[in-house]
Amino acid sequence: MQYDNSTLTITSVGTPDPFVTVFKGRYYLTFTAGNRVEIWSSDSLADIEASASRHVIWTPPQGTDHSADLWAPELHALHGRWYVYYAAANPAHGNKSHRMYVLGGPPASEDPCRGQWEFLGRIHGMPPDQWAIDGTVFTIKGELYFVYSGWPLGDGSQAPADDCSDLVQQLFLMKLDSPTSAASGAVVVSRPQHPWEITREGNGTDHGINEGPQFLQSPDGLWQGLAYSCAGSWTHEYKMGVLRYVGGDPLDPGSWRKGEEPLVQTRKNGGTGPFGPGHGSFLTFPGGEVVAVYHATDTPTDGWDNRKARAQRVAFTDEGPYMGRSFGMPEDGASRDGGAGLVRRIKQRLGRHARGGRQEAPGERSLRALLGPQQQ
Repeated sequence: MQYDNSTLTITSVGTPDPFVTVFKGRYYLTFTAGNRVEIWSSDSLADIEASASRHVIWTPPQGTDHSADLWAPELHALHGRWYVYYAAANPAHGNKSHRMYVLGGPPASEDPCRGQWEFLGRIHGMPPDQWAIDGTVFTIKGELYFVYSGWPLGDGSQAPADDCSDLVQQLFLMKLDSPTSAASGAVVVSRPQHPWEITREGNGTDHGINEGPQFLQSPDGLWQGLAYSCAGSWTHEYKMGVLRYVGGDPLDPGSWRKGEEPLVQTRKNGGTGPFGPGHGSFLTFPGGEVVAVYHATDTPTDGWDNRKARAQRVAFTDEGPYMGRSFGMPEDGASRDGGAGLVRRIKQRLGRHARGGRQEAPGERSLRALLGPQQQ
């Protein structure tokens, strides 16, 4: 299969955990801003940093259990209203107090940046004492579900496990009967099990991480599932994997099949970057093209700094979604995008932030055009 793995950097500043919604020909970008929920709105995703109107729709009051470290906000139109799902912590207790929260906005027929927003609190029915982040919603068979990353629960329990560890993050799924209320308990649908899902510190400390779940389906609907991020987000090993929904009750863990290889990662043993691709979202365009928008860094040592929004195509094969498995260097000595070669990739990498000083490759130009103003 010929696959163009061109990667377009769409922000020059850190915009970690980018989530993009399209409404009436405009792109709405949310990302982790830390102390607020901010939305960028533009008719062009490719140039959103320069062209966007920027709106802070929520700043939490001080001194509450949700005042600090607002992470991974997502904007969704559900049941006729705009909602934002995000994680936040109690500043007195730090990371261990992260829980999922919901904001309610204007009617879904209106611009989400123009109306009023209100704090709706936690999702009713979520395990109240469980550390939880990166929640998102999706629909399968006409039913609404909520999936998130959390620390382990006890067997058959909705309470934290006795040996609950911040070194393990699993993916939990709940059915919703409304955008703010659960209709089921939380069940584990993914645990870190592959070596590539685990970051080893070298001192005997291993971090098994599944987080950042996002619903993904092929344009024809024959493949449905979740893309998720794994390994340490502070490392260049951060990457994405997939869980395929194979039918049956989504709340049955047997209805999900984990891929044996990552969906996308930085090429090991060197490479030109970007590094640590993960925690993004997916857009499907009218012509059937699917594009991933995720964050990645410019260098392998950036850690949590400079996680910029990037865009890359997603292809679908008989086996499911395909993003080249890795980027930064050609696989097995040969490029999957038609033999472009390492030299061209290095030139692209070095010139990525100086578009005016070089000619973009054809794949980048077509991706930029796709992410430009939409036809209405």
